[in-house]
Amino acid sequence: REFWGPHRISKAPGGESPNHRRSAGKCVAAMIPLSALGGSGGGSAPASGSDGAAASSSAPPAMSPPSMAPPSTEPPSAAPQIQSGPATEKEPEAEGETSNDVLAEVDKERQKFDPLMPIAIPNQGEDSRPVPKQVQCLENGTDLFKMFEADMNRFDEKAVKKAYHKMATYVHPEKLGREATEADKARFTRLKQAYTCMMDDQLRAVYRQECFGIAGSGGVPPKGHEAALSRALELARELRKMGEERAIVLHKAAEVGWSESAKDQDGRALRGAIQKHAHKFNLFQDISSEEDDAELEKERRGLTVDQILERSPKYADKFLEKVKPLLTDPKISTSAAGGAFTMLEDPQLLPLLQESPKTVQRHLRKCRTALKQMNWAMTSLLQHKDSPWRGLEVKGSLSEHGCVKLLDIIKSGMAFGKFSEVHEEEFVKLVDNLHRLYMDIFERRGQELLKAAISVELDVIYLLPESGGRLPDQSRVILQELKARSDLNGKPGKISAWDYSLQRYTVELEKEEKKKESDAPANPDMFGLGDVDDEDEQDDGEKNQLELAIPKKLMVLTKNVLVDLNPPKNKLESLVKDWNAWRKRPRSVSASQDAEAVAAALGPPLESMANFLQEAASAVATGVATGSGGAELIADECRQALSGARNLASKLLGEEPQEPPKPPPINEPAPALVPFKGDEVSQALKEAAEVAQAAIEINKDKKKKKSRSRKRKRKRSSSSSSSGKKKKKR
Repeated sequence: REFWGPHRISKAPGGESPNHRRSAGKCVAAMIPLSALGGSGGGSAPASGSDGAAASSSAPPAMSPPSMAPPSTEPPSAAPQIQSGPATEKEPEAEGETSNDVLAEVDKERQKFDPLMPIAIPNQGEDSRPVPKQVQCLENGTDLFKMFEADMNRFDEKAVKKAYHKMATYVHPEKLGREATEADKARFTRLKQAYTCMMDDQLRAVYRQECFGIAGSGGVPPKGHEAALSRALELARELRKMGEERAIVLHKAAEVGWSESAKDQDGRALRGAIQKHAHKFNLFQDISSEEDDAELEKERRGLTVDQILERSPKYADKFLEKVKPLLTDPKISTSAAGGAFTMLEDPQLLPLLQESPKTVQRHLRKCRTALKQMNWAMTSLLQHKDSPWRGLEVKGSLSEHGCVKLLDIIKSGMAFGKFSEVHEEEFVKLVDNLHRLYMDIFERRGQELLKAAISVELDVIYLLPESGGRLPDQSRVILQELKARSDLNGKPGKISAWDYSLQRYTVELEKEEKKKESDAPANPDMFGLGDVDDEDEQDDGEKNQLELAIPKKLMVLTKNVLVDLNPPKNKLESLVKDWNAWRKRPRSVSASQDAEAVAAALGPPLESMANFLQEAASAVATGVATGSGGAELIADECRQALSGARNLASKLLGEEPQEPPKPPPINEPAPALVPFKGDEVSQALKEAAEVAQAAIEINKDKKKKKSRSRKRKRKRSSSSSSSGKKKKKR
């Protein structure tokens, strides 16, 4: 037994043989594609006398406009849209006719019937037959979910297919056992339309929304089955039209290539016009920062809270750098003395958008990327006590939201070549939020750098000679002048502890990971080097033994450690770079302030701070370059430069300059003496402590006496047992 698929259509007069139709009509129960219901992918025109249903799948039918209303139920002569007969032969193509004309004018006779148009079931009058109960749902307005016995919330394709096949046995022209009437054909067409809407996700969603509505504010009222089915079929026609246009483009590209090349009379290709027209530009390109987001996600992956806190200054500097071109534009602000800028009361944002929309779009994309990274760091450090973003979370979120919104709506203005008041209002809000956030981050970044200039002194002066103490813990050192283990000379390590009694450092040696470099070829068997000599194996074993013999920790004297000045050098150089970059950035000055006075007041101190830090960095770099005796040469110069930077930074922060604390002592400090007060509480606490100490000493003496008595008892028992054994022997 053969089953005829849902897209089977009755045989038209003058069609092909039944055997050919059976072989073409077999199908597995599946979703009916939109092209099978009258659409075409741009195929070639069939020969004359072909089946009307088969022809409808190879040529695009005449499509009605989407807004066309469904036909009303009238006498049978005008109600259903049914295929009316065999296709007539197509006239031969004229010479020079393009492929587009061929695809557009193929077999117009077969385009009269569009299966995706709403169809009414005609009334046969007295000759009408009773409708089976199983398919009455096609006429009485039953919704599709009840028709196919499907769950609206849990869609099951198998259940829909099963219900379709069950109803198809009552309306399929080949299953009726008689000649199909116009009403039977119309019912079968409606069944196919319903099945198509149910099996397509987009069509099913539109039908459900229109039929049952959406509750709540901004929802959609329910419109019933007929209106919902008409709207779903309208969407299906639009999707089919898009597929046809794409098929035409692909067919044309396969015939003539993607680029049309005009030729002259001699057959030579013409170069053509180089100028691009507006329609050739991709104005609606995806301007989302997908690549930027991927890079940011890759950078964020695996970062701890401490690492995020360490990179926060980098994120702030990036934001200040990216937003500067936008805020310093002549149509948004005016330049002031000392490299500052003053925001205009009425910025000319609309002319800026009209003159250079691409530039504005590029700046906004950079700002959005910097804001996303900065807001992510704010969120990650929200509960951290040392977060530098306190109080900036709301401003950062508003700026990012405004940037994303303006980037979305700026595409319409670029497409039409005109910007409206909506663009200007959103741009004004965004510029205001970015300006506020820029000022706050600029001031906070300057304060952080001043505090870093104060704290960097402690990382340097304790490492210099004649500091009056020992080296702090976690200081990087290099071993030297070791006689017993001369192989460890030059090894780097970190100081982990100091022994007051032995006057020695405990140094944790850093394990060096060396890559094995072998001169052997990639494939030794090709050169006859498959066997390895025993001597080479012994040499490798000795090297491994030497590496394993390196201890993890080592106690050395003070003369055996050499301070490594590379970490403080790198820190000072980074601080100098950040400070110079910060002070050269434009400062926002209000219109009521005197820009020249502000520049005169802040310019010299900021430059002096840069000089102090540069002197300290140069001195430490000189000490690193000179080797073991370099620290003694640059000690005084480095101390003076860091002291001047500390005092100036304290004044700029509005604080009193304080001397740095003393370095860690070499000798063990004496216990702190608590002064005795003559009150009753102190006296009682003192007596209680004395009694407790005496009790501890008494307990110690008792334990010693008990242990001695136990030893004596054991000796006596052993001696008595040995004497008893001797008597028995006697």
